Amino acid sequence: MAGRAKSKCKKQRTTVADQEEGLAYATKLWYEDQEKPEKDRRSLRAICCEATEEMKRHGKGRVTVSRATLTRRLEGGRSCQQANEENHGWLTSEEEETVVEYCISLVTRGFPLDHRRLKFHVDTLLRARLDDSFQCLSTYWSSPLDIEGTLKENRIAEECIWAADETGFQPGNGCWQCVIGPEK
Repeated sequence: MAGRAKSKCKKQRTTVADQEEGLAYATKLWYEDQEKPEKDRRSLRAICCEATEEMKRHGKGRVTVSRATLTRRLEGGRSCQQANEENHGWLTSEEEETVVEYCISLVTRGFPLDHRRLKFHVDTLLRARLDDSFQCLSTYWSSPLDIEGTLKENRIAEECIWAADETGFQPGNGCWQCVIGPEK
């Protein structure tokens, strides 16, 4: 039965998952080989070739296990996904598990979680860990009539307002927009 074409992002995620599976299989083979006597051990290149062949047998023909990548992983290296999760993620893996458990517990009680409540729970965790360095952002509708307060608050002289009509507004800028800023 025909299905829909996969997006490029989905194809890339599948490829990365298959590659990680191939590396995990090669790592397992290497550790099994380390238990054998030294003369019976295979080289990393032979292990990588066997892992590639195994992936082909499982229908993942585009997976090639690199000897350099396997060496780096055996020495304690991380994958790009692991590095990005650790370096660029807001939540730690323990906090992510806490959020997932919280969501599941609420759903089992009959209180499904919406985005606003989930954001509140995540912000609470981040405030507890990051304290004052975590600034809450929110989305709100801008108000074009806030210009008078801004002029007084920032002490902007009238001669410094250019390209504006007699009311002080720039033509075309009197519309409402959804903007992101500090939580009010």
